[in-house]
Amino acid sequence: MPTGSDHDHLVWRETARQTILSNPVYQVVESTRRAEDGTEGTFTLVESRDWCNVVAEVIRDDGVPCFVLARQFRHGSGQVTVEFPGGVVDPGESPAHAALRELEEETGYAAASVTLIGQVSPNPALMNNTVHTFIAHDPHLVSEQELDEHERLDAELIPVYEVLDLLRPDFTHHALMMVALHWYRLFLADGLDYPKRLERWEKSGLS
Repeated sequence: MPTGSDHDHLVWRETARQTILSNPVYQVVESTRRAEDGTEGTFTLVESRDWCNVVAEVIRDDGVPCFVLARQFRHGSGQVTVEFPGGVVDPGESPAHAALRELEEETGYAAASVTLIGQVSPNPALMNNTVHTFIAHDPHLVSEQELDEHERLDAELIPVYEVLDLLRPDFTHHALMMVALHWYRLFLADGLDYPKRLERWEKSGLS
């Protein structure tokens, strides 16, 4: 995200760091940092690979426009949710490729291409990664699911209106899904992909 030099007095500069936990999903580090006035502090941070999710819309056999969603159990909340397909961006992989891969692995749907419609930091107070949201073009069913060993997931076609009208608590409870839905609404409204949206913001002079 663009930052202005007039905000540099707010930046804490790192002077030391130590990894205190490392696993295949993320690293937890303690970062010692110094503010402009000389104040120092140690902050616990979570370093993770980027994530992606992808909005895929299809027409069901009965003519109803539906989102292709993934229903799964989330260990953190202890709840079953419905979500736009997505996952971790692998090392050396582009977020767009990861979105296409996750869509097909989780649901069996392939897309001709995807367009980046939004990016957010999931928790900038603690985490360093970015969530990339894409919209799928021409999604169509091509295969069975290809799930990982520890994935238990049902692919479902859920009417678009149920999601847009916020009728699904099993969807709206997930913050990142609500963000993805926001990007989708913006894209429907003006057709701007994320790079063009950023360009418009930069030209506006707002900061």
